[in-house]
Amino acid sequence: MTGPRESFSISRRHVIGAAAALALPRTARAQAAFPSRPVRIVVPFPPAGAADVISRLLAEPLTRALGQPVVIENRSGGGGRIGTETAVRSAPDGYTILMGSQATNSINPELYSDLTYDPARDLVPIAMVGGVGSVLYVRNSLDITSLRQLIDRARQRPGELTYGSAGNGGGSHLATALLETMADIRLTHVPYRGTAPATADVLAGQIDMLCDPIATGLPHVQAGRVRALAVTTPQRFPGLPDVPTFAEAGVPGYEAVSYYGLYAPVSVPPDVLAKLRDVATAAIADPATSRRLAEQGMVDLRLNPEQFAAYVAEDRRRWGQVIRAAGITAN
Repeated sequence: MTGPRESFSISRRHVIGAAAALALPRTARAQAAFPSRPVRIVVPFPPAGAADVISRLLAEPLTRALGQPVVIENRSGGGGRIGTETAVRSAPDGYTILMGSQATNSINPELYSDLTYDPARDLVPIAMVGGVGSVLYVRNSLDITSLRQLIDRARQRPGELTYGSAGNGGGSHLATALLETMADIRLTHVPYRGTAPATADVLAGQIDMLCDPIATGLPHVQAGRVRALAVTTPQRFPGLPDVPTFAEAGVPGYEAVSYYGLYAPVSVPPDVLAKLRDVATAAIADPATSRRLAEQGMVDLRLNPEQFAAYVAEDRRRWGQVIRAAGITAN
């Protein structure tokens, strides 16, 4: 017969064993249950810009796939640096992800010497969303109807024509700086905080032109509020079939396609990262979402995470050369 002391010892062992057995499943369930609360996508640019539009298109299918709300948080400023740092410094638990772009992951590391992070080191790719070309348009009151006329005018009157951008060293700035270099012309740069205010000033006739991502420029072109001269993609954009590429319009070899992709802090658990990659890849490939992205000028790049990282590294090298050749410095 078991004595009282032995009974207590057995009961204690049973309690300790049961607690340990329960602790492991709880940990496993906590990992497997991701996400158990809303996930935020940090957009490091203002609302209504290309990164914001694309993020909001993805939020709906991601919400369905994850079973939790996917919310957009615009953290603009510093040419995308503030929002990027927010994502880098967030808890690496998968609940904060970044809509990264050419500006945040290729250009800023080459433009700013005081970054407190390195995207290549501190962020891990989730999924490439795709590439977005831009459309160069001019104000309707400007008596220029083709890229060739614009180039000729700029050569005749260097610095007279003005162009806006989303910020010093941003994609719209560099796309136009590349035109200046390749066409051997000089324009006057007017930087803004995002493409939306730059577009507003083109519409108001305050500046002459803007190289705007197709995602945000298309409605203005289609409505006739501005005049499109060329697109930066290798082929014509189906939504603007009558607008030539830069190469067709007189600048052979010109191409400027900005990529967008989802990133997580580098230390996110492997199982959470795998789930984010699975649902993001499926959401991007979903026919309805893919169609809506294409309508915004998105080019389907279809890169896996390793290819995505290699693509960004090469893009960073290329635009670093443009920045140095054009003598562009951060404000």
